[in-house]
Amino acid sequence: MKQLKTIFLIIGTIIGAGFVSGKEISSFFTIFGYYSYIFIPPVFILLYFSIKKLLVIGAKNNINNIDALNLIIFKKNNKIIKIFSFISFIILSSTMISAFNTAFNFQAFTISHFISLLLITLLCVIIICFDISKIKNLSLFVVPIIILLMLIICFFNFNSSTNILLSNIVLLPYNALTYVCRNVFLSYYVIAKSSKNYTEKQCKQISFFSSLILCTIMILVINAELGNLNILTSSMPLLTLAQNSSILYILYFLALQLAILTTLISTLITLKSYFHFKLKFLNSLVPTIICAIFSLMSFDYFVVYLYPIIGIFGFYLLFYLSPFNFLFKKSNQNIHTTSKDT
Repeated sequence: MKQLKTIFLIIGTIIGAGFVSGKEISSFFTIFGYYSYIFIPPVFILLYFSIKKLLVIGAKNNINNIDALNLIIFKKNNKIIKIFSFISFIILSSTMISAFNTAFNFQAFTISHFISLLLITLLCVIIICFDISKIKNLSLFVVPIIILLMLIICFFNFNSSTNILLSNIVLLPYNALTYVCRNVFLSYYVIAKSSKNYTEKQCKQISFFSSLILCTIMILVINAELGNLNILTSSMPLLTLAQNSSILYILYFLALQLAILTTLISTLITLKSYFHFKLKFLNSLVPTIICAIFSLMSFDYFVVYLYPIIGIFGFYLLFYLSPFNFLFKKSNQNIHTTSKDT
């Protein structure tokens, strides 16, 4: 049960509104038609390796804050890294809060908009005041419901798929790598912190099943979208498919809000670790208020102009987790040793 909670916690941090709505998968993969299936196995391998590496780091070290984790991963206490990651998580958290208001079509700077911000802020502060074990329990309840509804929509809209190519195939490898980088960066602190007292074998099992579930859902969503090409222009393709049933539409709309919430909680937990107030309640309140203020910017502005910042740091993180970086550091160390001997 303990491992199952961690699996759903990891999945919950990754499947935000973009994933659950189907828009993220259509933009990164479905637009390449049948070719998109070819890159699901590499996505699985990258996810498995990255998640396993972070889980092992967390299992071997007592991770209490983002600074300690960054020092272990990047082997240096660099202020630029700290500032860069801090800004990135502000962007991510603010985007998720902005997504709530966008989903409900609340007009900016209206009474309903500010009431929504207040309610979201209070809810998030209450949740992130608890330790990660309580959040695992929340994920164990919420994430299976989201997955079940996604599967229902995919199976109910199963049609013969049509091969299309709406974008240059050369972009597909880049999209696959970018997709993994962004999602690993989104949850790297929560993943490392969640694996306390796990063995390496347990870390491998958790990573395998987390990656397998995510990639299986991606395949099913791609298949559903290729069988219903008219939804690819929709801002929320799977929600559009859910409109065939009013009950399913309402349930799926609620699932979207839960998906936004799980991602938001993950990013706020990471932000919380940057603050060290004597009054612990402020460690939860201050970052949430900061993000609520920044969320006054439009959702589209975040996605178009600020998300590339997150992608840059995601590439940087994945490089430091990769075996290529280990070989580079080992080679560099040999050079310094030879230089000293000389």
